[in-house]
Amino acid sequence: MSSPNIVSKFVAMAEQALSRGDAAAAARHVSDAAEASLELAISVGPGPDRDRLLAGADEYISTLEELLAQGAGGEGRGRVLDKPKERLADIAGMENVKAKLSEMVLPLRHPEVKDLYGIRAGGGILLYGPPGNGKTTLAKAIAGELGAAFFSLTGADIRSKWHGESEQNLRESFQAAKACPFAVMFLDDVDGILPQRGADQGADNRLVTQFLQEVGGFAESKNTLILLGATNNPWDVDPAVLRSCRFDHKIFVGLPDQPAREFLLRQQLGKAPLDAGVDLSPLSARLAGYTGSDITSIISAAKLVAATRFTQGGPPEVTAEDIEASLLTVPPSANSQLMARYEEYARSSRA
Repeated sequence: MSSPNIVSKFVAMAEQALSRGDAAAAARHVSDAAEASLELAISVGPGPDRDRLLAGADEYISTLEELLAQGAGGEGRGRVLDKPKERLADIAGMENVKAKLSEMVLPLRHPEVKDLYGIRAGGGILLYGPPGNGKTTLAKAIAGELGAAFFSLTGADIRSKWHGESEQNLRESFQAAKACPFAVMFLDDVDGILPQRGADQGADNRLVTQFLQEVGGFAESKNTLILLGATNNPWDVDPAVLRSCRFDHKIFVGLPDQPAREFLLRQQLGKAPLDAGVDLSPLSARLAGYTGSDITSIISAAKLVAATRFTQGGPPEVTAEDIEASLLTVPPSANSQLMARYEEYARSSRA
């Protein structure tokens, strides 16, 4: 059962997220505040308290709609240093991807294996595939498995319009990671940070060169770095970045399988009241071809329909009709041409 203190906590967290420019996190916290308010409204009888809670929920829903319209539905951004709590076992489906990742970090989880077989610790892994399929979550889970400090960087954290400042930002990030005995550095949208170099791309050329120097410098450090990257466009990453001791391992993170889709449906529905006519198992089968972000958008839209109906005096449950209506507004974002291009990249990168 939610409490008024929980609602206030979510609101405060949303305000903090907005103050640091993290609209995605703010959207999540506002959504939590709306759900908690609705849950409280359901639990109390008719009267001023219920009216107040419904009015608050309506306000949070309006704020959420504004944030989503501004593109705040994606994964969180920011420069972070912490030890994630996620584990690979917490991620539904994706067994092939999780097995490959577990194999690559085996020497770090079992030092005796590293010493016995002379396997190099550390290294780089590039996760590529359609957007919105949990590449960031996988990266956090690897750091969580290893109990490592986790640095998450995007182009917004690194790139600057001032000459030399982008390289300095990247250098400082690596220096912070080098200060940790064991660190995982995650570069999101690698193609935007380290694009292919060219004669007329001075800033990009300098940034790629700086990256190569920093990665090479880790070889001289006693500390260990796991370099993880995510991209939707691996063909746009500079080839030098993909060579040995950099992002030399590449793993395709494809569309979620049925267990992952059903897990996402349940996760996104959360504690929202669900009509008895909703069967998530066949629904997850129908969503083959949808990305994780697509599924999130479908359920968010369905919950907003149900919440709006409830604030107008209707039943609170999310119905099959709500989900069907939202399906009409959210087509699959990964088309066959894009998937074919990933297959071609996988073939050519193995050649």
